[in-house]
Amino acid sequence: MGFWSGLWDGVKAFGGLVAKVVKKTYEVLTNDKTVEVYDKLEAMIEKNNNRSTSHRDNRALANPDFFQAVSTTSIDNKIAEQNKLIARHKEEQRVSQKTTALQIELMRLRGSAELIDRSIKNVKMHASSLSVHYQNMRNINGLVDDVNTLRYGLKAVISTMNHNANILSNEGQSLRRIEGVDIDKKDGAISQVAAFDAFDRTRELLKDEVIELSKSSSRHLQDIETLKVNASTIGGELGLQIVNYIDREVAPVFKSTEQAGLILRSEVSSLPVAVRDKNGKLKFEAGKVMLENEY
Repeated sequence: MGFWSGLWDGVKAFGGLVAKVVKKTYEVLTNDKTVEVYDKLEAMIEKNNNRSTSHRDNRALANPDFFQAVSTTSIDNKIAEQNKLIARHKEEQRVSQKTTALQIELMRLRGSAELIDRSIKNVKMHASSLSVHYQNMRNINGLVDDVNTLRYGLKAVISTMNHNANILSNEGQSLRRIEGVDIDKKDGAISQVAAFDAFDRTRELLKDEVIELSKSSSRHLQDIETLKVNASTIGGELGLQIVNYIDREVAPVFKSTEQAGLILRSEVSSLPVAVRDKNGKLKFEAGKVMLENEY
């Protein structure tokens, strides 16, 4: 268990880690619009559906007039033609049903991608907030140092002037002492502990969001593999186009997101973690904040 000899001494010890986490966050999370790959895929499928509809042969739905034919050969030819059209119509129906099911699955995956995009934005926001809280602690420390310097200086000035006033008063001069000026420190007026508490809670939010990002990206990659299998059952040119698009455009996006989450989990774990009691309050020992890892 590690302890800080002074609050700011502990803050300075991990200042470089904070900067590294923020920098790495923006390096690895470059795309927060993963949902766009599904918009493009949906547009490709819709374009194919429109083309198939415009070229569909509707003769399979017509009622053939076999009795106008005279020869048996002609009737046989018409029956064979109708059988081909019926088979074609059944295949078109099968493809249409598979495609519709695929589009429904795409809607679900698009919703999942939107959640991942939101998680990416949250990670960036928490990382930026972490940097802000660290800077606040630096500013508070500087302010406290300046105030303490002024306070000690004022105490010295007042003490000197009152001492001189006492000497001159003994010599018969009437001088007024400086009294009623309160320059002692007030607990809670400027709280370094409160600033660190906010920092530590932001670190916890960042850690949780990074873990969720890596997990949701991993689950999404599994769903993508299922989507590929379903797309392959459509067959034909459309099925091949969808599978190729998933391999080329969709999967790499979420593999990158998953990897980014894993990298950031490692980076965030290097930050110090405050020890808290069962009520969530910071724990102290000998007046010093307790940490789970020593720096």
